[in-house]
Amino acid sequence: MMKNFLLKKIYGFAFILTSVLAFGQSVPPPPENPESGDIGAYPASPIDDYLVGLFLIALIMIVTFVIKSKQRTLQ
Repeated sequence: MMKNFLLKKIYGFAFILTSVLAFGQSVPPPPENPESGDIGAYPASPIDDYLVGLFLIALIMIVTFVIKSKQRTLQ
């Protein structure tokens, strides 16, 4: 029972992580008229989405470690 619940959570997390990383690979279109002399803002690099994904993974790992260490302390 607990194993099925844990597997569902792992599959859900893997699905969300995969979708975030897949959207991070999409390359934005180039500017309409780069020769016009208008500098403007270029679209964000796809690397930015990878950094968000890595930040979320690190945050989840930290929270998991804190929870497990508290449980060990209580025992």
